[in-house]
Amino acid sequence: MLNIAFLSTVRRARVPAAAALAVATLLVGCSQPAAAPTAPTSPPAAADRPLTDRNPQPRDALREGGDLRIPIDALPGNFNPLQIDGARSVTYQFADAILPTAFKDQADGGSTPHPAYFTAIEVISDSPQVVRYRINAKATWSNGRALDWRDLRDQWRALSGSDARYQVSNTVGYANVAKVERGANDQEALLTYRSTFADWKALFRPLAPHELTADPAQFNTAWKDGPTITSGPFDVERVDLTAKTFTVKRSTRWWQDQPKLDRVVFRTLDSAARADELANGGLDWTPINADVDLFKRTSAMTGVQIRSGSERLAGQLTFNGAEGALLNNLTLRQAISQAINPQQITDVVVGPITPGVRAVGHHVVPPSHADYRDNSAELPYDPAAAAKALDEQGWIRTGSDLRRKGGAELTLRLVAQQTPAGETTASLVAEQLKQVGVGTKVQIVPIDRFASDYLRAGQFDLITFEWTKSPYPVSHDRSVFQTPKADVIGNNFGRVAVPQIEQLYDRAVAELDPAKASTLVQQIDREAWRSAHHLPLYPGTGAYAVRTGLANFGARGLGAWNFVEAGFVK
Repeated sequence: MLNIAFLSTVRRARVPAAAALAVATLLVGCSQPAAAPTAPTSPPAAADRPLTDRNPQPRDALREGGDLRIPIDALPGNFNPLQIDGARSVTYQFADAILPTAFKDQADGGSTPHPAYFTAIEVISDSPQVVRYRINAKATWSNGRALDWRDLRDQWRALSGSDARYQVSNTVGYANVAKVERGANDQEALLTYRSTFADWKALFRPLAPHELTADPAQFNTAWKDGPTITSGPFDVERVDLTAKTFTVKRSTRWWQDQPKLDRVVFRTLDSAARADELANGGLDWTPINADVDLFKRTSAMTGVQIRSGSERLAGQLTFNGAEGALLNNLTLRQAISQAINPQQITDVVVGPITPGVRAVGHHVVPPSHADYRDNSAELPYDPAAAAKALDEQGWIRTGSDLRRKGGAELTLRLVAQQTPAGETTASLVAEQLKQVGVGTKVQIVPIDRFASDYLRAGQFDLITFEWTKSPYPVSHDRSVFQTPKADVIGNNFGRVAVPQIEQLYDRAVAELDPAKASTLVQQIDREAWRSAHHLPLYPGTGAYAVRTGLANFGARGLGAWNFVEAGFVK
């Protein structure tokens, strides 16, 4: 989910922007004067952090109307979240307001069938695996058509990988399905799997109308400039590609409790401008991410509070292990990994915001996940071991100079986004590598060019960005480790091939026994450490600056955004 990391089996030239793009937005509102500077109050330490912090209030405590104004980093290249250019965290954020979903995520990481769209979703056979979806008879699309079984069938066909004309962001799970049939009526669908898929709840999240998914040309381009057929508590009011804003309004067709908000306004806004916008009443909410300056400034504002909860976001460093690349060499990749200190990076990047936070020790699941284990001892930070390995490979260091071999200098191209976290991480990595005689050429690039010009294109030796994990991290991360075949790389942007990991993944996504699946997840992660596939760094802070009167919104934990529940207290 860009902050994204979505799985895909797509062609390299059209891989989804999986770079972590902080959720930003613009808005209008009453001015709030800034208070005299005071010492910022830190959120709870990482170990003591609550799952969510949303200022929960009952509906009758909220006033009618109002606009929720939030920032985004950029509008997506395509508003279809299932298409490769649209597979970004921002489109999934939009989807919470305007598209159906089979399951609704809870703050603790669990999920239940979303009652507005489905009255029941259940496995009715284990061999073969068959799942029955019963659609809420009240659920309709914005064109007046009722949601029906064809919506599920056509989304499956589009995302199954069987038709290369569909520029899809994710085939995992859908590729396991053998057929989708009409059940007892049009509001019932039966999915029969050709092979067992443990994360079957991950499908149809979100669900698109079959008018979009039934035809490849429509799927690829119909929503390039904005959604056309939606279903949810909000309708699209306006997409302004010039002002770079996306506005949704309360839907008069919504068949559940009406939202209290009139509108949600998303506006592209540089992170450096967000503190001023919040202070001047132009924003109601903004993610802090790893922006220490934003944290300090917003902590001192009158009428603004810091809300903090669990987060699936994590920073990492990807190595370019493509054929012909310098880091295609496993031993060299391992040495570079051991020269980098994730805990120091974590302390500097997010420690001032989340005291006591530990570096991420797992490639697949986030620290809040039940299967999380710190397996970093498989390839620990050890600059002495790194230096020895570099010596043994013939990369010789004379005095304080950079290492050389055969007249060539060991210098790596390090790319980062133009964000506080990106710039700080790149600086720290460069300094740590210098200590063992490895040089870097650091390139800080604009967010809107990062994915297309550098990440997807493989124009880096090292590249740092953030992944956002899904509620189903095992199947979600399958394509992060898929073996590149020609220009088909999935989300394996470093193109590091580890066949053993793919084999373990195939077993894990088919394993229905939670204990056995957990064992496989640990085997995958340990193999990822040993192969130096990529290097986990810091966890997301889960911190947000929020206008005090905003209720049922803030730090969502591992749950849905729930725009329908948000509002302002009376």
